[in-house]
Amino acid sequence: MKRRKFLALTAALVLAATTGLASCGNNSGSKGDTKELNMILYPDYVPQSVIDSFEKETGIKCNIDYVDNDTLIYTKWSEDPKGYDIGQPAISTLHALIDADMLQEISYEDIPNSKYISTDKCDISLNDNDKKYSIPYNTTGGYTWIYNTKTCPVTITKMDDLLDEKLRGQIVTMPYSFMWYPSALMHLGYSDSSTDEKEIAEATEWVKKLTANVKVFDGATPSSSVKNGECSVALTFASDASRALLDDPDLDYLKVEDQTFMQCTQYWVIGKQSPNSKNAEKFIDYVCDPKNYADCLNTYPAISNNEEALNYVSDDYKKIEGMFEIPDDKKSYILNSDVPTDALSAYDEQWNKIMSN
Repeated sequence: MKRRKFLALTAALVLAATTGLASCGNNSGSKGDTKELNMILYPDYVPQSVIDSFEKETGIKCNIDYVDNDTLIYTKWSEDPKGYDIGQPAISTLHALIDADMLQEISYEDIPNSKYISTDKCDISLNDNDKKYSIPYNTTGGYTWIYNTKTCPVTITKMDDLLDEKLRGQIVTMPYSFMWYPSALMHLGYSDSSTDEKEIAEATEWVKKLTANVKVFDGATPSSSVKNGECSVALTFASDASRALLDDPDLDYLKVEDQTFMQCTQYWVIGKQSPNSKNAEKFIDYVCDPKNYADCLNTYPAISNNEEALNYVSDDYKKIEGMFEIPDDKKSYILNSDVPTDALSAYDEQWNKIMSN
């Protein structure tokens, strides 16, 4: 029997949760000179060593509330708008925070190291208004295929190879409709946000064949099932994949000819009612410094949006850097990481039917 571990929320839930919550008002945050900074972050993005060095250099104490999904970023911040100075949302929640008037515009002149940050590798739905309220951090690459070079029973060069019966019980993947339906639709020649019933039905048949080969559904660390030998192929977060490749020399990443890609970026934002907005600017500026940014990449590898930082990354990072690259001739294969709610609802409906069988 397939083991299902639903350990995180889907993008659909993120959007659903954000839609019904109210705006937090229009009061701008104060420019206080306290020696504290309150942040709501993901645990595997900024290493403790960088936080410690920031505290030592500035004398500012960082109080961090770690969360594992974007829904919590929105709900916690909306419930306590003065309780957090900095957040680190993905694109869907960034849009929700902007719509709810919960963010202050970025003062780029007060964050001089922002000059090193590029938006070229960010979500394709990032727009000019988003840039007024956010500064990109790392782009995780969305998801990546990895495999065990010694135990994988087939050679995988294209998406349809994943349907090979020899892979029955060999695949571990994440249990999210938004990871599969946009990819399947694009693979079949349709829009990755299609709501056409016939196109979704065709994608569903493809997804059914794929899930027949899946042994483990894991929303946290899919690579663990490949590292422990339970499976030989994994679709996982790029950050999880990169750490697995550094830990196990038998693992490698797949680059199939019709692979789809998703550029998922976390963004630095400052609350509109932040009581420590100047400290928030200091922290963002500190992380944007190329050497400090490189320290973050070395600990938690990802796509760098700071070209200068690549001059300071470790040899280990350089070994796996190619995993994050999207070839120029594959730009049309980049999926929208901010799929409309109506499309996500349609995909969730079909995905839940597959999961119930």
